[in-house]
Amino acid sequence: MPVEYDLVVASKRILTPSGWFSGQVGIRGGKVVALVAAAEEAPAARRVEVGEKPVIPGVIDTHVHFRDPGYTYKEDFESGTRAAAAGGVTTVFDMPNVKPPTTTAERLRAHLANAMA
Repeated sequence: MPVEYDLVVASKRILTPSGWFSGQVGIRGGKVVALVAAAEEAPAARRVEVGEKPVIPGVIDTHVHFRDPGYTYKEDFESGTRAAAAGGVTTVFDMPNVKPPTTTAERLRAHLANAMA
């Protein structure tokens, strides 16, 4: 059977908008493209069986304070994004509470460059 998905993640606990589902998540090109029943074949280049571990959508956190630059003893971009990823957060919106404050276009560019470093 030809490969249909790049990755399949199989779990007895997949959270969907309709509730919990036991089956497989088909991923192609980095995107979820199918939910497949557990009894169906889902040919893939790579397969991950997680058993009872839950598979949930990524969370978007629209209000984080990474405190970088200026207060990195509290948190920086690396520690903040690692913590977010560990908690299932896939996207963050930084609310700069930093020194110097992000109050001009130039400082915003510097803040973005710092985050990408």
